[in-house]
Amino acid sequence: MSPDKEGEDDRGATLPPLVGSDKQVAWALEIRNARAAEAALMRSGWTWRVPREQAEAYLKSLPIRTLAHWWIETRHLPIQQFLLAANEPRIEPPYVRPAAPSEQAQAVMAEATLVPGKVTGPTAEISLANGLARVMLSDFDKDANAVLKSGGYRWDKPAWVRAVPDDVAAHRAVEIAVRLLAYGCPVCIFDEALRQRVVNHDYEPESPRRVEVSTNPKYSRKFRLTWALDTEAPQCMQAARDLHGARVFDDAAYVSASHFEDIEDFARRNGFAITPEAQALIDAQRQNLLGAITVSASPKVAPGIPAKPRRGAATGVIDDDLRDE
Repeated sequence: MSPDKEGEDDRGATLPPLVGSDKQVAWALEIRNARAAEAALMRSGWTWRVPREQAEAYLKSLPIRTLAHWWIETRHLPIQQFLLAANEPRIEPPYVRPAAPSEQAQAVMAEATLVPGKVTGPTAEISLANGLARVMLSDFDKDANAVLKSGGYRWDKPAWVRAVPDDVAAHRAVEIAVRLLAYGCPVCIFDEALRQRVVNHDYEPESPRRVEVSTNPKYSRKFRLTWALDTEAPQCMQAARDLHGARVFDDAAYVSASHFEDIEDFARRNGFAITPEAQALIDAQRQNLLGAITVSASPKVAPGIPAKPRRGAATGVIDDDLRDE
């Protein structure tokens, strides 16, 4: 890893060196210089569509990021999204793959790409930043999409994304890369350290049986029980059907957060790992009930309605009480 030579924007201010491989730095410098030139034209009033204030913000954002692979990963962002990504460390941009890479770009991508023994799927470009793993496929592939879905990724145009805790983020990124390679997808990772971990298969595999917090807007704030990669998926699905109020599908089930005690019991009985996000939701639900009065409820049964008198069968005989004297 080596820093680049210092660059200058149109005002003569020195931009900080970029850090990365020589090829990455060379490409990243091209990208940064192009953005600097664009920002200078905007500030000079070359285009009326961009306010001068935004042009100034654009120029000021150029020195903020110094990792070469970050400039490569954000190379096609519109200005507004670029400003958010550069200035707010907790906001990451959508992942966009370039259309026609230059010769320099092709060299960088070749250096960052791992190829399986037999290629049967599209190239998967993987990045990891601020609690999100992103996978961008070069082409649509139904089976590759299924691999990503089974790994807990959801479609957030134009990429597949998954929220991952910081302490296991690298493990999850490496794991999905290995699984895509096994399927037959070349994998492109600009982060050299992460790429080397894929080569070495350096990761802790995730439990195939997990209790997560749903990221599906339709099932917001619900538990998601997933078993897509489990060898006994039918048994998991059958066990989930016994949970009160569960919406059960072939590879997952959704359960209301209010049933957190049932979820804990289910996880213990069936060997499901509870993710940190799911445990936090359980703790929050339990905290909401602290101080509440526990009542042993025994609903009363209302008195029964007296049965109607039964009429006797007609015999044609007049009752003695009804006879005239």
